[in-house]
Amino acid sequence: MPNRTRQPRLTAPLPPAAIRAIARIEYALAKPERELAARVRQALGFGHGWEPNKHLGETATRITVWDQAELNTVFERVGGTVTTRIVQRSTLGGESTWTATEITLTTDLPGIGYVEIDTDWHEESGGGDLPLMRAIDPEMTAA
Repeated sequence: MPNRTRQPRLTAPLPPAAIRAIARIEYALAKPERELAARVRQALGFGHGWEPNKHLGETATRITVWDQAELNTVFERVGGTVTTRIVQRSTLGGESTWTATEITLTTDLPGIGYVEIDTDWHEESGGGDLPLMRAIDPEMTAA
């Protein structure tokens, strides 16, 4: 018997029509999330182009904002419950870590349900006198 080696089978690229069909399917499957994000955007008063930053782990109902002033704007607009917790943060590669205080606003949006918006507390940027911060600690006074 001759010694035969198997030749690898090369696969052909997908035809353009198949690629377009896959794109249409992906778009259709993502429609409920896009629609929910649009309703959340409107309810929270975010700008027209806002959508969740998936690379940050955001969803339509779990959002991160830049700072406590931005979170306060949302709090004043829609209200809700404000909580804090201590978290460990790290750089992307894990070279550096630090402890942060995460502030979370949980609000029940009509027709949508519960949405959580969070940010890290940056004491150096002030904001201790914001209504958001007083909702955490009613004894907090203006800085």
